[in-house]
Amino acid sequence: MNISQLFVKPIDRPINGVIKADQMDAASVWQELEEYVVTKQISEYLRKFFDAYLAAIDRPHDAAITDRMGVWVSGFFGSGKSHFIKILSYLLENIEASNPATGEKRRAAQFFDHQKIKDAMLLADVQRAVSGTADVILFNIDAKADSKTDRDAILQVFLRVFNEKLGYSGDAPHIADMERHLVSKGALDTFKAAFAQSNGSTWEKERDAVDFLRDDIVVGLAQALKMSPGSAGKWFDSARDDYRINIEGFAKVVNDYLATKPANHKIIFLVDEVGQFIGANSQLMLSLQTITEQLGTQCRGRAWVIVTSQEDIDAAIGEANKAKSQDFSKIQGRFHTRLSLASSNTDEVIGERLLSKTEAAHVALRDVYAGKSDIITNQLSFVGNSVSLRAYKDAAEFVAVYPFAPYQFTLLQKIFESIRKVGATGKHLSRGERSLLDAFQSAAVRNANHSTDVLVPLYDFYPSIESFIDGMAKRSIDEAPQNPALQKYDCLLLKAMFLIRYIPDIVKPNIDNLATLCIDQIDADKLALRRKIQESLARLEQQRLVSRNGDLWYFLTNEERDVAREIGHVEVSASEKSRLLAELIYDEIFNNLTKVRHRETKADYEFNRLLDGAPWRQASHALSFEVITPLGDDYENMKSAKCILRSNEGNGRAIVRLNDADRLDVELALYQQIEKYIVSPKADQATPSLKRILADRKDENRERRQRLVHQLSTLIAEGDFYALGQSVQIKAAGPDKVLDDLLNYLVTNTYTKLSYIKVRQVDPIAEIKAVLSADNLSKPGLGLNGEEGNALAVKELRDHLGLAASQTRVLLSDVVDRFSGIPWGWKPEWETVLLIARLFMAGEIKLMLEGSDLDPAAAIEPLTKSARFKQVSILKRKVADANSLKRARELYKDLFQKLGREEEDALVADFRARLTEWQTDLKGFTLTASTAHHPGKVDIDAALARIAQQLDRRDSFAFIEALLSVKDDWLDAAEDINDLVNFYKTQITAWRKLLDGLRAFTDNREALNKVPQAAAALSELTQIRDNPKPYGKVNRIEPLLATVTSINEQLAQEKRERALLSIDEKIAEVQAKLTATAATPDTSNKALRQLQDLKTRVASQTSIAQILYLQGQGGDAMDEAITLIEAATAAAVAKPAQVAETGDATKPVQTGQPNVPPPVAKTTRVVRAAELSTKKYLETEADVDAYVAKLKSELLAAVRAGHIARIQ
Repeated sequence: MNISQLFVKPIDRPINGVIKADQMDAASVWQELEEYVVTKQISEYLRKFFDAYLAAIDRPHDAAITDRMGVWVSGFFGSGKSHFIKILSYLLENIEASNPATGEKRRAAQFFDHQKIKDAMLLADVQRAVSGTADVILFNIDAKADSKTDRDAILQVFLRVFNEKLGYSGDAPHIADMERHLVSKGALDTFKAAFAQSNGSTWEKERDAVDFLRDDIVVGLAQALKMSPGSAGKWFDSARDDYRINIEGFAKVVNDYLATKPANHKIIFLVDEVGQFIGANSQLMLSLQTITEQLGTQCRGRAWVIVTSQEDIDAAIGEANKAKSQDFSKIQGRFHTRLSLASSNTDEVIGERLLSKTEAAHVALRDVYAGKSDIITNQLSFVGNSVSLRAYKDAAEFVAVYPFAPYQFTLLQKIFESIRKVGATGKHLSRGERSLLDAFQSAAVRNANHSTDVLVPLYDFYPSIESFIDGMAKRSIDEAPQNPALQKYDCLLLKAMFLIRYIPDIVKPNIDNLATLCIDQIDADKLALRRKIQESLARLEQQRLVSRNGDLWYFLTNEERDVAREIGHVEVSASEKSRLLAELIYDEIFNNLTKVRHRETKADYEFNRLLDGAPWRQASHALSFEVITPLGDDYENMKSAKCILRSNEGNGRAIVRLNDADRLDVELALYQQIEKYIVSPKADQATPSLKRILADRKDENRERRQRLVHQLSTLIAEGDFYALGQSVQIKAAGPDKVLDDLLNYLVTNTYTKLSYIKVRQVDPIAEIKAVLSADNLSKPGLGLNGEEGNALAVKELRDHLGLAASQTRVLLSDVVDRFSGIPWGWKPEWETVLLIARLFMAGEIKLMLEGSDLDPAAAIEPLTKSARFKQVSILKRKVADANSLKRARELYKDLFQKLGREEEDALVADFRARLTEWQTDLKGFTLTASTAHHPGKVDIDAALARIAQQLDRRDSFAFIEALLSVKDDWLDAAEDINDLVNFYKTQITAWRKLLDGLRAFTDNREALNKVPQAAAALSELTQIRDNPKPYGKVNRIEPLLATVTSINEQLAQEKRERALLSIDEKIAEVQAKLTATAATPDTSNKALRQLQDLKTRVASQTSIAQILYLQGQGGDAMDEAITLIEAATAAAVAKPAQVAETGDATKPVQTGQPNVPPPVAKTTRVVRAAELSTKKYLETEADVDAYVAKLKSELLAAVRAGHIARIQ
């Protein structure tokens, strides 16, 4: 059984492979309806559409429903979207189809029975939808449009097809408007008759040449509309120019037409390829949006717009938005129903229309699959694909799609779309003049006479699109058969490679995948086919028909061949290849790494980078890392023994020897050739097509670079390793690990004294600052002792400085450089500086900056900035002699009454400890000494300055020398310090009593000074207070205070008793007044309260002045009390009189006593006797008489005025 015998219908029968909107002949309509396959997906699309369509019928007054009258049908090229909307047009208008062969007639809905539509509810909805009437207008917008550039292009197309559907003129909208007006007046038939009589032919035949028929039209209008010929002629002359219509007007015209039809009548515009027509023109998209919006608003669901597009609506709008920022939110709302035709739908349609098998074919093919399913699966396997291209999943699928493979349906769709997008085809393919159905039929016909052991190779699909490919694109394919260097199979392979040229993301064009694509026999030897393809590719590459990018092979167009030839002629030197190789290895694979972190010490070590013996960039470090590659001139001689010797040269180095590599030299050279060609002058003046080719080469080179990096990474990981005269065994997963392991080995075995620094600081700079700022080096981690001191490293440094810095100064930078080199390798440099800082603070060395000694605070900045290391010099510290140490110990004993230790550093430490104690005490006294009448502030400041100056001397020798040079001054200072410590720690209490006592005696000072004993004691206390050094007289304070206190109390007691007696007299007088007036208790309390308060205050006073003042206040208090009593008495007497007045005014109040007037309250008037005399002293009898006369006059005046006079 051959392939042609497998199918139910002849494989070579005429099939309308492409659906055209304007192809409406009877045979095409019948075939389209009869052979239309309603797949499961098509059922879902129909269900979605008719749900929306019927909702608008059922709810005509719901604007939310009726506004959704747009349908957007999208799908890739050849997916059947044009066929779908054409079938939809047949159904909605329910046209009558006729079979030309039999004469049978059927309505469109009758083709869709329960066998074609399995869903009974959907079938019922279809029948219900077609029960109404509709005007269906199906058109290809590109075919109907005069121009895309006109901003009203879409409106003009809609108006044209609408006019044509109604029988009006399509080419001349102003004539169609005239016809519409004549119909509204019922005068169109009259016009046509008058026109025919005048012209001799019918209106329909002649109206396209309307510009030449003025007279005939004028006659027709004059008769039909009862116009004068002049008026009709005037209208005709200006009609074309005067005619204007916008989108709103068009929607009104459509709505006016619908108003003449039944309520359920609809008009449906089906627009094919609108997405391709609009493209990136946002103005056209906006126009479509507005048309749809206006039709939805004015026609209320009776006018529908159904469009097709290669892209879904969101993608189409996205492209338009990129071009110009417009708001397309409304169009998304209008095109609420969105149908996206998927690839599986196409597979099913092709399978049912083209590949339906007979029963005998089913049996035969099942037998083939049962015996060879494993072989078939292996033959159709792909490698490295980003999209899964699958083989047959079971026998049923093998039977359904044989002789094709399932992956070919997906692949052909992608091929067609990619070729169209990159512009390798003419306009016919891009407009759908060829379909997938046609491609599969052509390939099947080509294999029709083969037996059922064949498979259709990819190159058999090439002829179906060959005639529509641009000449330039296929020129190399057309010329290949005439090339004597090529074989027949090379031409077939070239065709297959052309088809997959632009879909490398779908199928990688490597040899394995090319073998799968070109398999033509189920039992073919695939390994032999791979070899055959490999040999063919070599010939094609030799002829510049294909290019290689790693394992991938690409078809070259004629122009690409020219570019490939020119690239091949670009010269690349060996040094350029080596430079590229070094760049790839050191800059990309090793990430431009110039230092390695030692695992144990966590320090970073810089290294030189070499490639085949030549340094790469800077090479001035102690360590070296070299890669030996197959590009090196001496590569063949660099066997293991020579590599071992080379690794031991100089300070030693680490070496990686790469194994030989396939095509490494070729790939490096090609990369450089392409890079140089891209920046050549010719590339700068490239045509658009050449620029695209160059962009492809640049992308190809980007992949080549990545491939080279991967290849070199593998070679490094699998290479041979050497270091310091040894072969090193490393098991590394990648190049980074190789570099890290080798250099760590190199660091550990080059720097043999690296481990001397056992304790490393997380932040050595902070530690340097802490050491230099420390008051006490005995704190853990700050001194030279303990593990933190790194004793071995300190000894190394101390020994070196003992030799180098004992007589002359050495620079800090030289010391740091020495110990960062071999064999120490102490890094970071701050570790060495930290050791220097410890020695400095221990007093073993001196640090100098620009000739001056540094103190610890000043040393922080230059020791923590590496740029200043060259300015800092180091000098070994001097040692004090035995005599100086003896004198220093004696001074220590004299100052502190203790014995100091004998060893120099210990003695200095003792001095520092004691001085620090003094310093702490004195600082604690400073605040108190700064207050008034506290002694010693000057002495404290002087002592603190002296102590601080001494403690700042870090050098032990200088410390002792400074002490001894001013020994007497220290002894004097010690006396002052001891006095101050004793005063502020023990005598301060007595001192505070002194200050308090003097303050307390201030008020009575005048009276005390009149007592000789008190005056003498106060004078002595004042002298003690004002003495700058009163320490020896503090013991006098207590007895002196006791003397003054006793006398002060006696004086105050006398005045106090007299004052209290005076106040008591006044209290007695007030009480007598209270008794006489029979005052109430409340009045008594108020009257006596102030006098009693005064008495209490006087009793507690020691100040004579205050006692006298309070005594004088007693008279005023008594006056106020008497005034209060008299006011209360007057008020009490007035109250009964007021009660009497409220009774009968004609009757006297009978009280049993004769009515007497109430006593009048008298106020007290104070007569100050001392103020009546104008003289301080009365010397004569006349003075006395004058004074007495004046006093008498004042007293009489007070009495006569009704006052009580009180002399004060």
